[in-house]
Amino acid sequence: MLDKMKGCKNFILAPGCDMPYDVPVENAIGVAQAVYETDSVREMLKNYVAEDEDIEVELPDYEHLEKPLVEVFTLDSATCAACTYMMGAANEAKKTFGDAIDMVEYKFTLKENIARCKKMGVPNLPSMYINGELKFRSLVPSKEELEGAIRAAMK
Repeated sequence: MLDKMKGCKNFILAPGCDMPYDVPVENAIGVAQAVYETDSVREMLKNYVAEDEDIEVELPDYEHLEKPLVEVFTLDSATCAACTYMMGAANEAKKTFGDAIDMVEYKFTLKENIARCKKMGVPNLPSMYINGELKFRSLVPSKEELEGAIRAAMK
């Protein structure tokens, strides 16, 4: 992306909810360095290989659930606006359906949940899955849309 810019003058990088709480200040400094010293940072990182955490997560047996399972994948619904709205929609559905559904939030702030996102192939945060199928990604469903998707999963 930086290579497509004509220059960095007046460029503003505004971290938002995709920069979770308590991120080391060094990360923000590294991003600024990448913006202003792109070539040297590219050279520095050319042989970098990310260490893959070997965390095993067990996925539910989606084919044999007793009731619909709504899984909400968020950065963190306490700090990310879009994630708050997605989780709010799920909480409203839980109020409507009560014990007829199960619901869980997986926050990207936990390593186990990062591994779960990878294993599930979660494309965007926030995303909502019902019975292991991606139903809503990035865009928060209306009450009617979400309730309709849950009802369809009950059949």
